[in-house]
Amino acid sequence: MTNLTHPAACLRLAQDRPMTSHIDSDVIAVSADMVFDRSDYVPLYYDLGHKITSDCGTIDAYRALAMTGDFHWLVFTPGKRKGYHAQCEDPFEAMERAKQCWAHRRAVRQEWVSVEATARDLLWGRQSFDVTVDDLIASPLCHMGIEGCRKTLGLSRVTRISGRLAALIMKIEPQMGFVIHAAMQRHGQPAPTGSSAAMI
Repeated sequence: MTNLTHPAACLRLAQDRPMTSHIDSDVIAVSADMVFDRSDYVPLYYDLGHKITSDCGTIDAYRALAMTGDFHWLVFTPGKRKGYHAQCEDPFEAMERAKQCWAHRRAVRQEWVSVEATARDLLWGRQSFDVTVDDLIASPLCHMGIEGCRKTLGLSRVTRISGRLAALIMKIEPQMGFVIHAAMQRHGQPAPTGSSAAMI
């Protein structure tokens, strides 16, 4: 799909605001409410004036439009620069997906020393296993970010790579560690021991 121009993306996003006239949409489209963001390989605009806050008041979901034309919700929690891209219509469902993802990430972070050691083993040939699209899906990364990363790396049509290549990518994009962790679980890989563990 051809990417939208920046003015077109802003106008479409402004028009998505509830109870907004065409004249108001034209004004909103060129206002400071339209914020451009390209984190996690997803260039998009989100609307500061179209925000839903969680019942607990700690999570905000902003209506967003990727430059590919995909509407979604960009979910933020206090203290986080990056948001979670949730492809669903209901903002509260988006927040719930984000919370589940963040909880999954925290759990994986508890094993990050092992992930880093495994990546070193893969680089040096002490371990060998593949990493697949299924591992991407099983990881705590949002779908839009996954697809954006694959496109950026020229891997859109690739469904399986070597663990060594995954470890090399992790040096450029640390979030690949979440995917390696999923592959470790799928392969039943034990925590690295011996020389690799001693390098930590």
